[in-house]
Amino acid sequence: MKFSIKREELISVLSEYTNILKENPIKPIVSGLKITAKENQVIFTGTNLEIEHIRKIETEVEKEGEVILKPFLLLEYIKLLEEERIEFSSENGFIAVHQAEFSTLEGGAYPVIPELEAQNLLTIDGARFVSLLDKAKFAAFQSTDNIQINCVRAVFKKEELNLVSTDSYRLLFLRERVQCNEEKEISIPMETINTLCKLLKDYNKDINIGYSGDTLVITWENSYFSSKTIGLQYPDFKTILRISAFEKKMEFNRDELRSAIKRVITVAKTSLDAKFGAIFNFTGKMMVINAFSGRAKINQKVNMLKEGDDFKASLNCKFLSEYIDNISDNVIISGNNASSMFEVKEIGNDDYIYILMPLALRD
Repeated sequence: MKFSIKREELISVLSEYTNILKENPIKPIVSGLKITAKENQVIFTGTNLEIEHIRKIETEVEKEGEVILKPFLLLEYIKLLEEERIEFSSENGFIAVHQAEFSTLEGGAYPVIPELEAQNLLTIDGARFVSLLDKAKFAAFQSTDNIQINCVRAVFKKEELNLVSTDSYRLLFLRERVQCNEEKEISIPMETINTLCKLLKDYNKDINIGYSGDTLVITWENSYFSSKTIGLQYPDFKTILRISAFEKKMEFNRDELRSAIKRVITVAKTSLDAKFGAIFNFTGKMMVINAFSGRAKINQKVNMLKEGDDFKASLNCKFLSEYIDNISDNVIISGNNASSMFEVKEIGNDDYIYILMPLALRD
């Protein structure tokens, strides 16, 4: 095999696979990147058996061939070079790159990765899709200990896309007005979500989101990406969202509330009662937030407009802060009492709803 390729293009491609490939002691070959030179094209293929990614680059191929190697050291080396184009050639179990040689892996057991024909659900700008995922993913269960909710639930409707996440203590609902080709619900694993956010964060062109059986398929310019989805039943979030009768409603300036909560977190993160827990006193036109740890205590006052009687409740400051970081206008917090759920929204925005369960903290 022998071909040349633009250095910057190669760095970009190899960097994509550092987000996907991982060591696999049971099947070491899977930790490698397959590079195929064919006609006037170089095809890069990588998988971790859950996610598959194929990237195609048009370039000058002098001799066709195929190798499998671990790309991490190669990427470090290429970043240090200054040449505009990099020449690759392989022989006797090694691949020569510039003035260095890298060992290759035996490729007989590398899995076959077909490009599946997918039923298209949605065409959307890649960076826009990443922005939506970023706003939805933080409320998901972050560990694979509970794969049922270690995901973002994507609900495709005719005129909107809904993204939902929950870790059982909170629920995040996001609605985006877009035209979808059919109605479909898919649970996308968090590993896939995080990988897509890295791959597409700066991609300001259209991507095609679809499915083939239980596989999510996303394609864009010279790229193919697929991932297994989660087949377990997702929690009934629709019933929770229908519960919208709240007796008390408080409005806050977003920046003032955000700053106060950030300060409270410095103490609440080591709270004696519950990590990140604090007591919120909603009284008159002022909310007071109290947190106490073994080494410090803090009180923060925030102005508010309130409808309903005075009351207090215990909330997770970090959870509240993560939502506020994703909005830009005034914050509306609605509730009934210290033991029932709270609804948090941006004023005038019913397309981004956050349900937060209170904590049971001692006063």
